[in-house]
Amino acid sequence: MPRITHWPHIPVFLTLLLIVFSDGLEAQDTTSLMSPKEWRMVRHTSVAGGFLLTGAFLTDRPVRDWMQNHQGTTGKHIFNTANLMGDKTLVLPLNAALLATGYLGDNQQLRHTSWNALKSIVATAIITEGLKRTLGRSRPYTGHGPGAFNPFPPNKPDYKALPSGHTSLAFAFFTPLAEQYSRWLYLLPASTAVSRVYKDKHWASDVVLGAAIGFLTGYFFQHKDQSVQVAFNKLIIRF
Repeated sequence: MPRITHWPHIPVFLTLLLIVFSDGLEAQDTTSLMSPKEWRMVRHTSVAGGFLLTGAFLTDRPVRDWMQNHQGTTGKHIFNTANLMGDKTLVLPLNAALLATGYLGDNQQLRHTSWNALKSIVATAIITEGLKRTLGRSRPYTGHGPGAFNPFPPNKPDYKALPSGHTSLAFAFFTPLAEQYSRWLYLLPASTAVSRVYKDKHWASDVVLGAAIGFLTGYFFQHKDQSVQVAFNKLIIRF
């Protein structure tokens, strides 16, 4: 039997974490990476995302019940397609194709945006997988309820709900493209988020946190002015 723990206060913890993150950005000299206007956007999104996450936690069960009571053939077809927008077997080849098109067509804008999307995907995947493996939240279909967690679970998908990987990946990929070309593109990852709840793979709060991670990462890489440098002893990584 899995080691299920009920953590009713985790939404408050995550909200405070996002607010502290926002305050940390306010205190740092970040203008060398992004413009003050863009950093304000990141900070405000972090705070708004924290409170939205708390609201989503409080409505997880009724949202799931409503979705399950409104299943239909048309909806299944629509959301099966939307679900693909967050599938790595589609997103990664598509990003590679855009990157190759940027190089072959000597399109610097497309090349730059595709590289930013790739960086965003990698960073988002690391953050998302780390949280999944740490929190071990039960998926809706397990029947344990929205407050059930199995910290540091075995590598089983039943306990890797928070955050939604499909949602975070979709936002990580589409955010740089949406910021560069058209913000109507945000409808695609948003539809992926809804599809994950509709298919009973995630709670509403799972997709809210996934969307926040993917969006903030994608927005940062698309709008930063300089490369970020990370040093490990004598090994320096720039991205």
